[in-house]
Amino acid sequence: MKTWIKYAAGIIIGILLGIYLPFDTEKMQGVLQYLSSLVINMGMFAVYPLVFFSFGYSIFKMRQEKILLRVILKSFLAIAASGIILVIFGTLTVLFFSPERIPIIIQSRTVESFPNYRDILGNLFPQNIFTIFSSNRNFLIPLTFLSFVIGLNFSFDKVMTRPAYQLFNAMSRIFYHIGIFITEVIGLGFIILSATMVLEIRNTPEIELFKQLLAILSLNSILVIFGILPLIFYFISGKQNPYKILYAMTAPLLSAFITGNSYLTLLSLTRSGKENMGIPRKIGASVFPLFTLFGKAGTAMVSATAFVFILNSYSSLGLTFGTVIWIMLFSLGTSFFTGTVPGVGVIVALAYICQHYGKGIEEGYLLIFPVSTLLISFSVLLDTAVAGYSAYLFSFRDKGHKEIEIKDYI
Repeated sequence: MKTWIKYAAGIIIGILLGIYLPFDTEKMQGVLQYLSSLVINMGMFAVYPLVFFSFGYSIFKMRQEKILLRVILKSFLAIAASGIILVIFGTLTVLFFSPERIPIIIQSRTVESFPNYRDILGNLFPQNIFTIFSSNRNFLIPLTFLSFVIGLNFSFDKVMTRPAYQLFNAMSRIFYHIGIFITEVIGLGFIILSATMVLEIRNTPEIELFKQLLAILSLNSILVIFGILPLIFYFISGKQNPYKILYAMTAPLLSAFITGNSYLTLLSLTRSGKENMGIPRKIGASVFPLFTLFGKAGTAMVSATAFVFILNSYSSLGLTFGTVIWIMLFSLGTSFFTGTVPGVGVIVALAYICQHYGKGIEEGYLLIFPVSTLLISFSVLLDTAVAGYSAYLFSFRDKGHKEIEIKDYI
């Protein structure tokens, strides 16, 4: 059975359970929340070591073939370009449809915050490098940076460093195969995650207030995934069929929406990239982590859309041109840091934007907490689609991809 069918079946079963089974007791809700966190942890079991060993291997291979700089530059150009396109599209769409204002909902919540630049630099250059492996911080940047440095230094003496390179190569393959097992069985966990999501929606009486916002995000996501990205891909790739690639990404897209976690989705995206899209390991092992950490075009679009919605709810005055530009720039800039807070990126981004906008809406992000899970799901879904299309384009343009028939997709 194909992986995406397992995922879809798990999601459908979970939705039905969430609708029809009585999970109204506090004890049952607690059990579901615990099981959901367990599924997320299981899904991320192999992610950190896979990225560490595969990224270093990838850097060395691409440097040997003299394509390292080109792939890295293309990745960051694609990250910037996709972010600009989607944040403009999202902002203009919400301004055009102008959803109705909703009453201010008084809530008291706390959210994570982005690590400040001192924390980020401190983790990149710790006094004791081994603290990178023992830190409980939930982001991949220090690990990826260390892997990058090690990968660069495999080539200074190929005879002496060959055992270390072979170790990275072997460990990369080992954790990839562990990842295969996880991606095969995680569909069962999606029953829990989708049931929990449905239960959360059922227990949110304010959900009716956000119908227009959710309708806009749903429409935008459909247009981006089935229209804008395929159109861009079609012309850049020399009129390749974009929907074949979209079908190849079905499993990671389902994973992205139901988990809302870009790190967990990285496992499925890596596997689909290799076994469905034919992306070589040296490309996928570097491009996918870079997009997971910094490629947040979808997060930028959802952040801009939600912030305009928040502003309109706080004030009946229209937005000035300068304010609109500020929203787009700040949403785009903030999105680059959301890779440090997987699972809650768009909410932390909105909290940061509200606090810096000021003018009495420093806690305006609390307004959209009732639909925070869905906002996160939309943002990770779009981020994953951009990453998949971009990685395939890089390998296709470099003539490094392997053409795989649809019937052979996992």
